[in-house]
Amino acid sequence: MRDRHTKIILCILLLLIMNIAIVGYLYSKESLSAIDEYKVNNKIIENNFDIRTDISDLQIASATDLTMTIKGDMISMNYGYAGSFTFNTVNNYNGAKNITTIGGVKSGANGYVSLPNGTYYIYTYNVNNLAKIAKGPIYIKNSCTDERKTNQTGAVSLQRCFIKTASGLTPNVQESLRVCADGYTLKQTSMDRSDCDSKSLENGIKRRYCKVIYNVNCVKQDSSGGGGGGGTTPVPDARLSSLSVNVGSLSPAFNSSTFKYNVIVDSNVSSIQINAGVAGGSSFVSGSGPRTVNLNYGNNAIKVKVKNSAGKQTTYTINVNRPDGRSSVNTLSNLKASEGTLSPAFSSGETNYTIDVPNSTTVLTLDATLTDSNSSFVAGFGPSSYSLELGPNKIYIKVASQKGDVNVYNITVNRETTPSECTTNTEELALLKQLDLEVDIPNLEIDQIEDFDPKIYSYDEVIKLPFQVTSINVKPYVQTDGDTFTVEGTEELEVGENRTITITVTSKNCPNYSNVYTIKVERQPEITLGDKPELKTLTIEGHDEFKYEPNVENYKLVLHKNEDKLSFSYTKVEEKTSCEEIGNENLQYGSIITIRCTAENGEDIVEYNITIDGVEKGTNIVIIVILVIIIILILIYLVLRLLGYRIYFNFSVFGAFFRGLGEKFNNMFDK
Repeated sequence: MRDRHTKIILCILLLLIMNIAIVGYLYSKESLSAIDEYKVNNKIIENNFDIRTDISDLQIASATDLTMTIKGDMISMNYGYAGSFTFNTVNNYNGAKNITTIGGVKSGANGYVSLPNGTYYIYTYNVNNLAKIAKGPIYIKNSCTDERKTNQTGAVSLQRCFIKTASGLTPNVQESLRVCADGYTLKQTSMDRSDCDSKSLENGIKRRYCKVIYNVNCVKQDSSGGGGGGGTTPVPDARLSSLSVNVGSLSPAFNSSTFKYNVIVDSNVSSIQINAGVAGGSSFVSGSGPRTVNLNYGNNAIKVKVKNSAGKQTTYTINVNRPDGRSSVNTLSNLKASEGTLSPAFSSGETNYTIDVPNSTTVLTLDATLTDSNSSFVAGFGPSSYSLELGPNKIYIKVASQKGDVNVYNITVNRETTPSECTTNTEELALLKQLDLEVDIPNLEIDQIEDFDPKIYSYDEVIKLPFQVTSINVKPYVQTDGDTFTVEGTEELEVGENRTITITVTSKNCPNYSNVYTIKVERQPEITLGDKPELKTLTIEGHDEFKYEPNVENYKLVLHKNEDKLSFSYTKVEEKTSCEEIGNENLQYGSIITIRCTAENGEDIVEYNITIDGVEKGTNIVIIVILVIIIILILIYLVLRLLGYRIYFNFSVFGAFFRGLGEKFNNMFDK
């Protein structure tokens, strides 16, 4: 008997342990919850919204505008932007005014609209107190799904949303069927539009969403680019078969798998011929094949782009360095005046002089000699004879180096006269109070002159300009109203050229007096910007099941319970690629998070889309605890019965207990 009792107890204990283990597993393991259809007054809202049914309990007052905004996965057609749809009625809700919309209709007190599958909310908006009331979420499941599939191999079925009107079907804005992976081509396309054909425009709806199903097959391509059966080879990558230049030589030597090369040419080489051939199945991208390229001084980044039959591009870059061997000397070796004496005495590096001449001198001749025979006088500013007015006369000798850098010699000739406004305090004449630099390229900022001083006329610090700047706008602001100015040297900037820009300011009251300001700018060589926006790795915190794969851009994910935002970590193929997260707020079933990555060049972009495909639902712990207690009590009862104990439940005791409580409660009020 004792052994029998022992075996029974062991069995019960084993069952108890198993029960606890199962409950623990259920408690720790969250399961997927089905998405329930939202019901309003026990009516399932599927393909149409009945506005009256949904808001009948909101007590809409008269003289109140009613606006219903539905947010979800809407196709962007004539409805405005994707994800919203607005109805407007005027003054009341008794059917006196029609809904002003394209796709919906208001008939009497009812409003209807057809929408694609998605999650939606209905808002009512009270103009008087700015109160918003939301109804939802509403899950539309029986309309259509605008599917997007990429990198597919083999047979694929996908569903697209079309809009049906009285005139027929209108395709959605993204009808393209480019769903196949690289190396595969689309074959055997068929279309099932029976859903659209069977749908009617009931309730007066002008536009209705319906589904069209495409059945396609992605098959491997052979080496000639056509489709084939099993065993055929994928489309080869875009490659060059040869690459050469007519001047200099490539370093390193050409290899179809090497994409960057360097070439050094002499300073006098102004252009280079690029020769190239493509491998089988590849072709040149328009404008990026063999050609003659004009060379700037410094580095010239020349790109040769090819694409394969699947449209994938490969870029070869040739950096051609043309050294600037031009002379930078822009000085005079001698300067003489036909009358008077230079003050101070001439020195090649001194650019400011004064000459005093008597009242009788009406003409002065200057003679100047260039230090370097490769330099030249700027047209109109070489040595010559000059007519003199009474008082100060400004004369400028401008010398341009072979590189184009300009040096200005300022000579002030004072012809004797009775003191006047133009002979006294001349240091306050023809001055600038500010000088700004601008370029005609949106969102591009450039450096400005630091610590500008109206009485400093020459600024030797060179302002570096980006490669894309070919001309610059100089905006002078004169200190005295009415003074005039001219600007020279701002156009046709060459790479590597140290360009001198001159601003000549002339006094309004003393036309013979002026000042010349000079600044220096230099256009920088082209910088090769990164063109790879792809991610190297991508992980989501708390979601180890998520597996990132290169070249795959669309994913599905199930949210954890109470999770409404995801935390992403990723590394980029190129460090200067920038990425942003879009839609990573208030997540729910049907939400789409997009990680958009843009390469450094601002042109190449890739988007990774994560669609929320469900939400994990936790187990109700209270129910589980009650269930466990009940099971344990039942097991204890069975054990005691098997051991020979008799257990009785005297329910009369419970009745007497509660009757006693009632009598005591009544006695409290009998006094």
